[in-house]
Amino acid sequence: MILSTDSTANLPKDLYKKLNISMTPMQIVLENEIYDDLSEKLPVKEYYQKMKDGATPTTAQINEQTAREYFEDLLKKGEDVLHISFSSALSGTTSAIIRVAEELNTTHKNKIVVVDSLNASMGEGILVLAAHDMMQQGKSIDEIATELETLKHKACAYFTVEQLKYLVRGGRVSKLSGMVGSILNIKPVLRVDEEGRLVSYKKVISRKKSIAELQNIITDKIGDKKHVYICHADCEQDANDLANSVETLIGAKPVVTDLTQVIGCHTGPGLLALFFFGKDGK
Repeated sequence: MILSTDSTANLPKDLYKKLNISMTPMQIVLENEIYDDLSEKLPVKEYYQKMKDGATPTTAQINEQTAREYFEDLLKKGEDVLHISFSSALSGTTSAIIRVAEELNTTHKNKIVVVDSLNASMGEGILVLAAHDMMQQGKSIDEIATELETLKHKACAYFTVEQLKYLVRGGRVSKLSGMVGSILNIKPVLRVDEEGRLVSYKKVISRKKSIAELQNIITDKIGDKKHVYICHADCEQDANDLANSVETLIGAKPVVTDLTQVIGCHTGPGLLALFFFGKDGK
C-alpha cells in the first residue's frame, strides 16, 4: 500500500522521505513566478518577508491532469494507493482527485482510495501520520480508510492570525469585520469545523490573549497526545513559547514546524496554529 497526500498536509519535509509518504504539491504564483508548495526555491522566511513587504501571492489547486499523472506513476508500482486530501470545503482539489481516482479505478487492477480530511495544514497531516501508524499495525487499506472517516472528526485545528487583511482578501472575514477588528486590535481564534470550513471560534483582544486561548483549548479538548503539532508563519518565538506552555499543561511536547506557503498565502505572516486529536471531537 502507498500512503499519499498533498502538500497542504504540512508535514515536516523530512517525514515524507523518512516515512515513505508520497506527496503532490499545490502551487504558488508570486511575482510572476510559479513555485511548488514547499519548494526550496522559495524558502519560507523569504516568502513571508515578501508578503510583509506587500507581495500578494496567489495559489493554484491540483487539477485533474496533474492528479492523473501523479496517480498513474504511483499505480505503476503495483500497489493500492490511500490518498488523504485537503478539505473539500476549502478547495476544489479533493473533487478533482476523486474524479480522477474513480476514472483510474476502472482501468487499473490496483485501486485508489481517497479520504477527504475535512481539514487543513497539520489537521490534515496528523491524519496522514495516524494512517501511517495503522499501516505499521498491518491494517488493510479499507480498514484504514474506514477508521479515518471517524478519526477525521476528532482532528482539531485552532489558530490565530497577526493581521486580518489576509482573511479578508480570501473572503474568510468580511471587510467591515476586518476593519473594525484591526481598529480594536481583535485577534480572533479560528478553527476548522466539522464540515471542513474555516470558522470563528472566539474573539479576543491582543495577541497575548489569543495565544492564551490556544492553551485553554488544548487543555480542555486534548485526547490522544501522540500527534500534537504547532505550525507558524514566521513567528518562531511565539511558536516555541506556546510549545513550552503546552508541554507543561499536557505533559507532551508539540512538534513545531513552518506553515506551508500555500496555506500561509491565505492567512498571512504571524499565523500561529495548534493541531491535535480531541477527546470528543473538533
